[in-house]
Amino acid sequence: MSLPAIDVQKLCYTYPDGTPALRGVDFQVAAGESVALLGANGSGKTTFLLHLAGLLRGEGEIRIGGVTLEDETLGAIRRSVGYVFQDSDDQLFMPTVLEDVAFGPLHRGVDASESIRRARDILATLGISHLEERAPYHLSAGEKKRACLAGVLVMKPDVLIFDEPTTFLDPPGQNELARLLIELPQAKLIATHDVYFARKVATRAAFFLAGRIAGDGPVEAIADRFHWRLS
Repeated sequence: MSLPAIDVQKLCYTYPDGTPALRGVDFQVAAGESVALLGANGSGKTTFLLHLAGLLRGEGEIRIGGVTLEDETLGAIRRSVGYVFQDSDDQLFMPTVLEDVAFGPLHRGVDASESIRRARDILATLGISHLEERAPYHLSAGEKKRACLAGVLVMKPDVLIFDEPTTFLDPPGQNELARLLIELPQAKLIATHDVYFARKVATRAAFFLAGRIAGDGPVEAIADRFHWRLS
């Protein structure tokens, strides 16, 4: 059997003010699996996701593709995990979309011409080559989200994390994003309040409640069990 893409055991985290955020979370995601994370604001979803990318460090064990997250492997883990933040403006910072997408490879030592080639390839794959010379702040919400996704995919991660990806998107933008996510082969975690979007992009859901996973199963079954129909 192949190793899980994500394997979390007994993950705990307490905020500096003493507030417990994660209370012994156990969780696994198989390679290529898409899982929606449901739950109210403050239930622990984002805190959990930040741990998977090594952006927060609590107690417990996290393995990404069989590699245990620790100080010595932090760089490798961050190369394996692509994180698309809730607010695209937190992620786009270069003068043009092309420069933004090419920034990651360039920062890792890939020469400029190859970085640009890789960036253009991924922009073409996502159908947004026409945006390459546009300034990110001139883009629509949907275009920004796809530009962020391009900047993540160009790094060829094994795991993709999306924190509230439908924020600021209108229904056509949500449908387009869902189509893109369905086509991606990586293991995916999608934190969302929108069970209808979750149903489109995932077959499994985990429900966070007060820092614990209170339920894990098919999206519809979890939504019904916790009366979760917010959008």
